[in-house]
Amino acid sequence: MKKINWGDYTTNEMKVFMKKDPVVIIPVGAYEQHGPHLAMNTDTIIAESICKCAVENSQSPCVAVPCIWVGISEHHMKFCGSLTLKHSTMSALLYDILDSLARSGVRKVLAVNSHGGNMIPLNEALTKASVAYGGTFALLTYWNLISKEIASLRKSEFGGISHACEMETALQLYLNYQNVRQDRLPQANNVKGSSFWSTEMFASNKISMYRSYDRLAPQGHIGDPQKATVEFGEKIFKLVVKKTEKVIEAIWKEVLLDENY
Repeated sequence: MKKINWGDYTTNEMKVFMKKDPVVIIPVGAYEQHGPHLAMNTDTIIAESICKCAVENSQSPCVAVPCIWVGISEHHMKFCGSLTLKHSTMSALLYDILDSLARSGVRKVLAVNSHGGNMIPLNEALTKASVAYGGTFALLTYWNLISKEIASLRKSEFGGISHACEMETALQLYLNYQNVRQDRLPQANNVKGSSFWSTEMFASNKISMYRSYDRLAPQGHIGDPQKATVEFGEKIFKLVVKKTEKVIEAIWKEVLLDENY
């Protein structure tokens, strides 16, 4: 029976598995407020679920380590219950995990991220590991995989997919509906931004900058959660998983730079 999780192996079994040069998958989430209607573990559930299904379905040798469940959420800390790491802490944490993996022979890693605030420290740690050990240490932020398809799938207008929005609410309806307080779904708060910067997940931002969420979203959400449906969540999830499997395969076969792949 296929083992999904790193911890399910014995040390001797892992030594044998390493001969296949597997891809190690690292889910990365966050524990932070998601408006009045979503639980604070929303991002972590999404990351863990994508990785579990992708590893289960993949035909390439791969395995998942436990999720890094807390992320960079300083911009949510004005809302009760949010947790955050410092950038330096998260970068050091991931690098230490990568260093440990490398010392067991791992040279192919894919971090699967579900929170925008995590990207800078994750990239820093993965780059340092690649410089130190060679191989492929890659970062995937899940919504980037569906940037072409989202326009035909979404119901909300631009600004409707950002945080605790149509997309995240739909994913939770599909993955863990108990986490959605459907009687508390707030009205749309579509922050479109400008041609330079927007909170919309699929915006082509020209600049980056920090904004505390209490300045942008009094209730903690940006977007239109009332447009969310289980069907939308299912379509997005299955599409992301399928494309994640493709990324895993490309890393394992070492064809990420093949333009025809």
